[in-house]
Amino acid sequence: MSGYGFLRQPRWLALGFLVIVVVPSFIMLSRWQLHRLDERRHQNAVVETNSSATPVPVGTVMTPGAAADSIGDDQDWKQVSATGRYDVAHQVLVRKRPLDGANGYWVVTPLVTDSGAVLAVNRGWLEAKQGATATVADIPAPPAGEVAVLGRVRPSEEAPLPQPADLPAGQVTDLDVRLVADGAPVYPGYVDLVSSDPAQAEGLTPIPLPDLTEGPHLSYAMQWVLFAVVAVVGFVLLVRRERDYADEVTRTDVA
Repeated sequence: MSGYGFLRQPRWLALGFLVIVVVPSFIMLSRWQLHRLDERRHQNAVVETNSSATPVPVGTVMTPGAAADSIGDDQDWKQVSATGRYDVAHQVLVRKRPLDGANGYWVVTPLVTDSGAVLAVNRGWLEAKQGATATVADIPAPPAGEVAVLGRVRPSEEAPLPQPADLPAGQVTDLDVRLVADGAPVYPGYVDLVSSDPAQAEGLTPIPLPDLTEGPHLSYAMQWVLFAVVAVVGFVLLVRRERDYADEVTRTDVA
């Protein structure tokens, strides 16, 4: 079979069909990674802009009782101030919060503000040194009496209600502000504590800002394009080699 007639063979038809399928798939995956890159750049811009803005009173950014989705790009990561008293009785530990490769908890204490509304304050990270079913002891206490806090706004997470019955006392699965409200009006987001006056005791690691690099999305997008090119070029080279082989066989038979 001379020329390109061999392409009608079942194995070549199957290989050609495979190339036709995988190449658009690789291009779609590349576009998806570029979309992820755009999202990452947008989120980084929000974090950089809002976290560096002048702090404002919490009531100008969040409204008690509002839905969690009321916190968008205009509110997320903004620094806000509030004064009140910590309600240690309703403090919770949010499980499975890794930091720098170690597993741990977020220590979240409700702050009953001067207006009576509750602001969930993520006071920091505490390493998990016990087993998953152990009750954590020696949690650094918050300042007593009236305290002024400065923190970065984050939207409330959504936790299953009621929480799983097998959780150790005082631990929760997600930072859902409803879990610390005790029926009082609660702000729809929590804050990652930046500072407080008076300062809290040592022992908790402040929650850092997220990584503001662009991540591997651009390199992944380029890799998927490269895979598409390799698939096409590889198929063409195989076809040419098969054609040359077929031509050589034809010349040998004629001779």
